[in-house]
Amino acid sequence: MHCQESRWWVITDPTNLYSQEQFPDAEQALIFHIGLGAVLVERERGRMDEEHEEYVPAAWRRFRDALQTMDEASESEDFQSVGIKCRDALISLARSHQDAPWVGEVAEPPKGADFRGWGNIYAERLTDGKLRNYLKALVEKTWDLTVWLQHYANATSADADFVLEATSHLIGTFGQIIHRREAGEPERCPRCASYRVTTDLQPEVEEDGYYESTVCAACGWRSERLFTTWDEHFSDREDR
Repeated sequence: MHCQESRWWVITDPTNLYSQEQFPDAEQALIFHIGLGAVLVERERGRMDEEHEEYVPAAWRRFRDALQTMDEASESEDFQSVGIKCRDALISLARSHQDAPWVGEVAEPPKGADFRGWGNIYAERLTDGKLRNYLKALVEKTWDLTVWLQHYANATSADADFVLEATSHLIGTFGQIIHRREAGEPERCPRCASYRVTTDLQPEVEEDGYYESTVCAACGWRSERLFTTWDEHFSDREDR
């Protein structure tokens, strides 16, 4: 940290400039900088891609409750409460998809709050191979961590942080995998198998419509162009 031209305090990692008019003392600027960094990190931990959060909203809301509990925690019993909140988030995740079409028939369904039971079923239905093994391991170990923290009388903030990170990762992983299941596999170019395919729309004013085709940015392949009138385009939307 140093002074630049007697007008700004410069704090690195990352570099930030703080006006000496607002922060006359260097220590004030440093304290503010550290606090701002902590707030930004905590805010980021409570975020998930919207397209993934759409599939785990109840679980993610309960996880944010755990983050809030962590913000206010100072004693071992407070950190234990973080474990309880994380456990509740996982149970909510289990309850959210028991009737999902992709689950199908379950010969002997676990109890509603049995996260490990349902989590393993979800892993079976959503994944295969190495990914299935990984997801099942996450289900088992993350649940064990939340229960451990809940009953750990000597819990510290570091322990609670570990459990928060593990819970966040597991919920986010399920959100991503379920989204992939619902959205389907990404389209690939039939010529070069690249994923860099996009839809190309070319409006035709004189014909009162547009031509639509799929184009590959990797090899230049283009599908057959299909023409749609504007009346057809908007009538399809109204039917929905």
